[in-house]
Amino acid sequence: MIELISCGAFSCPKGNDRENQDAVLLPQECDDGYIFAVADGVGSYAGAKEAADAAVNHVAMHKALAAFEPNEILSGIKEKISDLSLHESERRKAATTLSYCVVAGGALNVIHVGDTRVYVKADNKLKLLTKDHTQHQELFDDGLYTKKELTELPGQNMLTAAISRVLPVKFQHITLPLIDIMDQEGIVTLILMSDGAHHFWERRPRFSPNTLKNANSFSANLLKRIQRNGPTDDHSLVAVNLKIS
Repeated sequence: MIELISCGAFSCPKGNDRENQDAVLLPQECDDGYIFAVADGVGSYAGAKEAADAAVNHVAMHKALAAFEPNEILSGIKEKISDLSLHESERRKAATTLSYCVVAGGALNVIHVGDTRVYVKADNKLKLLTKDHTQHQELFDDGLYTKKELTELPGQNMLTAAISRVLPVKFQHITLPLIDIMDQEGIVTLILMSDGAHHFWERRPRFSPNTLKNANSFSANLLKRIQRNGPTDDHSLVAVNLKIS
């Protein structure tokens, strides 16, 4: 049995005068568990908001397939985004990133495209599960630069994968047994963030143990941190505590 015991979430634009091009899917029941998602429309192109909305809506509508047929899900989103340009040609380059989680059947399935992120709580820290599809990540993986050296280079947000009409579908699929990621009380804590949120988490990746273990508290405190320092981008988060029994 999987029980949702706490959830925290936000999705906010960079400024009050700007359109929010992120989208979130709050936890929905899926098989014997839950599904939830964060998408971030690629802001340099027209149709970014619509692309992000299309991604989370498609995941929600086809959640029965989400864990086991990710290629079909992502291809369906690609088709929806392609449809955006049928009547408005300026949207032909519309694109979005996407990370979604399915917690069901004794396992966590993570499907990931772009630089949204999925974290799992491990002891009193957050462990990053996904790998960014960015130019910086590729340079690091190739051993050309250290992470410290990369902080001084431009191109941190240059994506190497996204869901769009013009790009092939490229994604990361992670499957983990729930028994491997739950704590001693049988709680699984997962946190999904767009880059506008995880930017502020990674600058100082710590909260008190009580804040870290409560999804609602984590969400509220990270939002306060972002607002206090001034947002650098649209920022979204979905955090959940799930009881496994």
